Amino acid sequence: MNRNQVNKILMKDEKVLYTIKPCKTKLIVSNLLGMFFIIGLSFLLFLIPAEDGDDLEAKAMWTGIGIAALAGILIIVFICQLLAYRNRFYTVTDKRFIIQTGLLGIDFASVPVEAVQFLSVNVSVLDKILKKGTGSISFGSVSTPVIGQGQPSRFSYVDIPDVYENYKLFKELIDNNQKAK
Repeated sequence: MNRNQVNKILMKDEKVLYTIKPCKTKLIVSNLLGMFFIIGLSFLLFLIPAEDGDDLEAKAMWTGIGIAALAGILIIVFICQLLAYRNRFYTVTDKRFIIQTGLLGIDFASVPVEAVQFLSVNVSVLDKILKKGTGSISFGSVSTPVIGQGQPSRFSYVDIPDVYENYKLFKELIDNNQKAK
């Protein structure tokens, strides 16, 4: 099954220039690091010494149940994010930048090329550690402003490979579109 459904929303004279799939490794590593951090902090509760009169066995049992429940919730969230990853695509057409997302259904967001006034590249520490050339590109326009330094806008291509090369392509597309006006 082809999960990229962007052809369903294209205008009749709109051409797809290319489609980008986010980096799966970054998604997995960042989620696993977050899970280990949260579970590790929860486990520290078990290390707090029991006061006199406290039932150490009961405390250990409830701490274990709490950590297991938290781990179960985090695993469910992780699985949902992996399922949502299957439907995430970033498409560049000659007229729009399109984001396709969705866990069960397919959702689309787009911004016209001529509306983009600002592009921002963000390469995180994890991007650098993984050495995959990944990063995020935020698109700023009147309707989707860039929030601040290091924070993605509401419209961003997140965890894309070859982030600097893609930035150059996007910038060229935007500049050429503005010159054509």
